[in-house]
Amino acid sequence: MKKHKLLLLALLVILSVLYMVLRLKRPDEKQTRIYDLDSLAIMNIEIKEGETSLKFKKIKDVWTLVEPVTWRADDERMKLLFSTVLSAKHPKTAMGEGADAVKRYKLQDSEALHIYISNESGSKRIKTMFSNLGNPYDYFRYEGSDKVYQIKAKVVNIFKADLPNWRSPNVVNHNEEDLLRIDITHGKRSFSLTRVQYDWFYKDSREEFKIPDNNLGIMKVVNALANLNTYVFVDGGDKSYLDRFKTPDCVVTLQLTNNRTQELSFAKNSDDNYLMMVDKDESVLFMLSFDTVFRFMRHAEMFRSRAY
Repeated sequence: MKKHKLLLLALLVILSVLYMVLRLKRPDEKQTRIYDLDSLAIMNIEIKEGETSLKFKKIKDVWTLVEPVTWRADDERMKLLFSTVLSAKHPKTAMGEGADAVKRYKLQDSEALHIYISNESGSKRIKTMFSNLGNPYDYFRYEGSDKVYQIKAKVVNIFKADLPNWRSPNVVNHNEEDLLRIDITHGKRSFSLTRVQYDWFYKDSREEFKIPDNNLGIMKVVNALANLNTYVFVDGGDKSYLDRFKTPDCVVTLQLTNNRTQELSFAKNSDDNYLMMVDKDESVLFMLSFDTVFRFMRHAEMFRSRAY
């Protein structure tokens, strides 16, 4: 009985060793980069879905939307695109080939998500098309080829050609040292906030005073102008929106360093939010919360109080 157990144990050890040897010797499927272009050499990107097309260009090391609007691209989304897609690899073995495979994996021109990249001169351009069938991973092919490959990443659902998702949410970004004076008109009231070195001063038609240090009112105004963000953009071509700016609820004019100025106009959209127009540019409007806009509509008492 003891000898029988030893034989079984020896056989188990042999089988285990054999399994490990075969596993280690199993050939790994070779992979290759999807985009044979160094990430630093990529200067142009186009994402196309149906009739919608977004074009990006790297300008002075900053990714910028150039079509259909000119706007800084969202930094985090661009980083995710590079780390997830543009640096990805795929197995060299195709999942399918031919017109039937293209149709089966929904990689026809009209259904796929197109991602094009190129270097600065455009001499090297790589065109890819992606589809999602509800599986954990997506499929792709190169434009002009009917070979279908798999990428171990989600592409279609994350990188759709939706303009609001690709724009940087930052609309206004001024550090406190950039601000010299803030002129505010709200209804029939108007006042100014002026910075002299590290101190702020309040002035309207009736009174003028130095704003106490750590005053909550001026802190909220300065913080808002340092990071005025929104993910909701409105097409300024809509006349119903533009009509509201004929008599805006609030106008904020910023006097900045280097003789720069900027005008922010706010028009009420609902009880919960406002529309903002920057420098009378009617092409695009920005949706902001009531709390953000209300920071510019405070009375003198708010700037007189001291935070404890």
